[in-house]
Amino acid sequence: MTAGLALLTGSTSALAGNGVDTPNPNLPPDVGAYYTAAQFHALYSAGGLEILLSNIIHQPFAGSTIRIPSGPDELEQFDSSMTGDVAVSNGGVPIFSGPVAGNGPVQTIVRNKIGHVTGTFDTEMLSMSLTSVTPLGPVMIRESPTLPSLGTTSITDIGGGLYHIDSFFDVWTELSIDGGQTWIPDANGPAHVQLNIPAPGAATLLAFGTLAGVRRRRR
Repeated sequence: MTAGLALLTGSTSALAGNGVDTPNPNLPPDVGAYYTAAQFHALYSAGGLEILLSNIIHQPFAGSTIRIPSGPDELEQFDSSMTGDVAVSNGGVPIFSGPVAGNGPVQTIVRNKIGHVTGTFDTEMLSMSLTSVTPLGPVMIRESPTLPSLGTTSITDIGGGLYHIDSFFDVWTELSIDGGQTWIPDANGPAHVQLNIPAPGAATLLAFGTLAGVRRRRR
C-alpha cells in the first residue's frame, strides 16, 4: 500500500510525555500530534480480507482551523493528516505491509469553551474523512456516523506565557475500499489517541505518494 505525502515523526515508543506546552491556548493545539498506544491495532475485516493499522499518528494542520461559536460550545473545523503502518492479508495470506498515510477534514466540538481560555472541557470528534490512494485503490477512513467519539481536553496556564494542553479522544472509525459505497467498522473498538510530542532525537520518516481529501456531510 503506497503511503501518501506525510511526515511521520517519532513513534509511540519515543514520546516526551503527556500533553504539549505552547504559547497558544487555542484548540486544536498547534504543536504535537495524537498518538495511539504501541499495543493498539485497528482491524478492518470483510470476508477474507483483513486490513490492520498500527502506530497511528493523527495531526491537525496548523493554521487551518476555523472556530465557530455554537452557544457555549466551540466548533472547530480543520484539515489533518494521518500516518501509520498497515498490513493487508486475504484469506490469511499476506498481500502487503508498510507505511500508509492519508489526509482530510475533521470537525470537533469543545463543550462550554466559549469565554474560557483555561479549564477542562468535554470534547467530541463529530466527523473525520481521510483518504489515500493505494495499490488496492482509494482507501477511505471516517469517524463513525453512529457512535460518539468522545474525549477530554485540559488547558492550564503554567506561567511564562505558556500553556500546558492535555487531550485525548476515543475515536470510532470505519474503512471503505470501494469509494464509500460500503464501510467496515473497526473490530477492535475505538482508537484511544493521546496528545503528545516526540522525544528529542526521535527519528523522522518522509513517506511519499498521492493524497486526496474527501468530505462527508457534517452532522
